Amino acid sequence: MAGHAPTRSRISLARTAVAALASAGLLAALPVTTAAATGPGTIAAARSADAAALPAGTWWGVKGGYTTANYNEYFPGYQFGCNGDQRHKGVDVGAPTGNRVYAWGNGRVVGRGYDAGGYNRWIQVYFPSVNMSLTLGHLLDGSELRVGTTFRKGDVWAKVGTKADGLNHAHTHFRAARGNHGASPIGPCEDMNPFIIWDALGLPS
Repeated sequence: MAGHAPTRSRISLARTAVAALASAGLLAALPVTTAAATGPGTIAAARSADAAALPAGTWWGVKGGYTTANYNEYFPGYQFGCNGDQRHKGVDVGAPTGNRVYAWGNGRVVGRGYDAGGYNRWIQVYFPSVNMSLTLGHLLDGSELRVGTTFRKGDVWAKVGTKADGLNHAHTHFRAARGNHGASPIGPCEDMNPFIIWDALGLPS
């Protein structure tokens, strides 16, 4: 990722997850299902088109970002895990309020809303080339793209930091899942490591 050296443990865990999906035939099936939906071309061509780096000085697509909470990191008392699990079901990237969050690849916005006490201001995006979804939470009010908007890699999805109800979350939460989750944000029992999407889109690690 541009501007930072990723930890070997994060890459190793994520690549193990990707390998597990591939061995189960889940990733291998994607070119068949997505090529028909998106027209001519192959998944290899889509990955090649997405391979360029995001803007300099970004981390997970967030300008000036840095990881503040890892995927599956244990937090005693955490309330947003699956069935009482106290593990963080996403990745948090801290950055100053108002910093831009850039699109990881080409796709469209399929959900948008406000979840008090949870995601706060959020959008959900879908990447047809890899058949995966990403929910972005704690976004600056009014900065987020509207439902139905299409975007290309490097476009601005939103800005960091919900301020509604007197809050100031100076980070963005990323939660990932397979398939198109539509209008509802990804739940804590539906998630996977967001790096699986990052890697599937061919972004540099």
